[in-house]
Amino acid sequence: MKKAILSFAGIILLAAIVVSCGSKGPRVADPPPPPKVDPEKAFETQKGLAVASLRRGNFPQALKEIDEAIVMDGDDPEVYLIKGAIYFGLKDYSRAEALYLTSLEKDPTYAMARFNLCGLYLKQGKYDSAIAECSRLTDDALFNARENAYTNIGIAYFNKGDIERAKQNYELALQINPAFVYAHNELGKLYMSAGRYGEAIEEFKQAINGLQDYEEAYYNLALAYVKVGQNMQACESFARVVDLAPGTEYGVNSNKYLNSLCQP
Repeated sequence: MKKAILSFAGIILLAAIVVSCGSKGPRVADPPPPPKVDPEKAFETQKGLAVASLRRGNFPQALKEIDEAIVMDGDDPEVYLIKGAIYFGLKDYSRAEALYLTSLEKDPTYAMARFNLCGLYLKQGKYDSAIAECSRLTDDALFNARENAYTNIGIAYFNKGDIERAKQNYELALQINPAFVYAHNELGKLYMSAGRYGEAIEEFKQAINGLQDYEEAYYNLALAYVKVGQNMQACESFARVVDLAPGTEYGVNSNKYLNSLCQP
């Protein structure tokens, strides 16, 4: 809001006018009204602030911001999805699940809430529940990330020991998106488990070709090279993992290999 600024002399003059009997004096313009705020735009901005804090890993700030958004519109399913993702980041999986379910109560067709719920069940080792949730997404032709859902189903079957169904779902993901790096990486892990190291190497290479900074694929590729006795290539891949993600589990394990296998 703009304020009228008066000089010191102007203030004295104005006071004199006010106290003068019978003098009407000049009219002072009223300040302009505050600008109108678009509630919908403010709401979307508030959600955006929460998501930005979540991506930075500032979970307390993200919770504060998303709670403000919920006050603004508690019927919006996305606010519960975002809050669930925050609690997922905090590893409070029971609260994350409750919030994803609340999001689906608000809108049973909200695919991203169902996808996050599938991912949560996968993380918790609830493989049948993960398969059930992601299968509802693969049946939805309008869901634009069906390759992700098929890959998650494949991971669930792989962990259940059903290698054939896992492979079928990875291949379905790649039929939708032949360059989908996560399906290539998971298929490579499947081949590794079956001792098919040459095929695993090709899958990991395709994953890396699609995502140059994919540290897990580099790590898996290095392990596959070790299995076939190509230690020089393995050491190059382990070194790449350390460059990309030194503080992660993959980076720490790669460094151990560099200090043992890769010493001259």
